[in-house]
Amino acid sequence: MNKKKTKRIQAQASVILVDWLRSLLNEEEGLKINTKNYLKFMPTQTHFMAERTMYLNAYHPKWIKNKIKKTVSFVA
Repeated sequence: MNKKKTKRIQAQASVILVDWLRSLLNEEEGLKINTKNYLKFMPTQTHFMAERTMYLNAYHPKWIKNKIKKTVSFVA
């Protein structure tokens, strides 16, 4: 994947995460979240174990990027 496409995916992932976090909170608290500080509101645990296998937590920035990459490769 080239650098331009990777930057666009990273930018889109942050926008998706901000929208998701705002949907969980009321409007007043949701306005405090933006693309600069959304990582402060994310859980610190990034992975979990299930049946001796480590998985990436859903709605983590890396998880969102992987989903976007799969969607882009499916469309192209």
